[in-house]
This record gives sequence, structure tokens and C-alpha cells, in this order.
Amino acid sequence: MPTGRLLPSTLHLVGLLWIVHILRLALSFVGLLSRQASARIFGIHPGSGVTDLWTVFTAPLVHGDWRHLLGNSVSLLILGSLVGLQGRGQLWQVSIISAMASGVGIWLVAPHNTVHVGASGIVFGYWGALLLMGWFQRRPLGILLSIACLVLFSEMVVGLFPGAPGVSWQGHLFGFLGGVLAARLMDHGQRPGES
Repeated sequence: MPTGRLLPSTLHLVGLLWIVHILRLALSFVGLLSRQASARIFGIHPGSGVTDLWTVFTAPLVHGDWRHLLGNSVSLLILGSLVGLQGRGQLWQVSIISAMASGVGIWLVAPHNTVHVGASGIVFGYWGALLLMGWFQRRPLGILLSIACLVLFSEMVVGLFPGAPGVSWQGHLFGFLGGVLAARLMDHGQRPGES
């Protein structure tokens, strides 16, 4: 895949996040739906009924504030572009698997009196995929990229564990695991010389 097409793929996802955020602000401004109400409606409520699992797909689109949105946007652009080096289909595969793993993980193990929003599960999924993609594929350039991602983004490890209040470490952890799974699935049958 030509590298000129990678950034537009990640820009589509980031653009969607910004559109949703601006729409939420507009609805709040005109008094139709507050930002808090939209977060409650579209966010994940851990342990809620199975009929609420649709929020696994909407929660990554909703962000608490501009800082939350900007942080995830920059991370999605950088890490998503690196994942996209594998191809557009693989980028969307990692995105979807990470979002689903993050959302279901939150729903299963996060405290029941919380609401979770944001695309950081996808960010951590990209990171998990990048860390292991090279090793799974056993390609020298991929292994170098995995090592570079470990060194350059090593501070992300902290986000995988409980710590900062208001941070969904469960979403980060399960998104990361989803990224690892997606990297393994991408590897299936892709090693050189194997049929």
C-alpha cells in the first residue's frame, strides 16, 4: 500500500471523533442534550444489561473534553499510521478488534458505578499490535518497528495498570490485548515461504 494513503485512513477515524465532539458541544449549547447526558447515553456502563452492549461501538467516539480528544487524536494519528503500514484493511481490523476488546473488557471488569468513554482502548490496541506484529511476522524491519515502539512509547505501560483516577485502565489493558490478538490474526498465514 502506498504510504500516501495511510494518513487519510487514520484521518477519517480522527475526523469522525472531532465531528462527534463538535456535534455534542452544539447540542449542549442549544440545550438539547448536555455533554454529561450524551456521555451517559453513549458511554459504557460496566455490568449493565446485555442490551447495553451496543455502547461498545459508541463509547470510543465520545470524549470527555478537548484535552481528552486531542490526546487520543494525536496518538491515533501516530500509532494508527504505523499500524497502517500493514495496509488499510489491517488498520481497520486492529481498530475494530481493539475497540471491541476494550469495550467488552470494561463492561466485564470495571466498577459498576462508572461510565467509560474515549478512543484510548484503540490507541492501546495499536500499541499492542505494533509491539508484537514484528515478532509474529518475523520480519527484520517489523521487529525494528516493534522495538522502536517499545522505546518511544514505553510510558504507555503505566496506563495498563490501576492508578490515576478517571482513567480507564481496564479499557487500556483490554484494548492492548485486542491489539495483540489482531496482530496475531494478521500474522496468520503471512510468513514468507509458508503456504
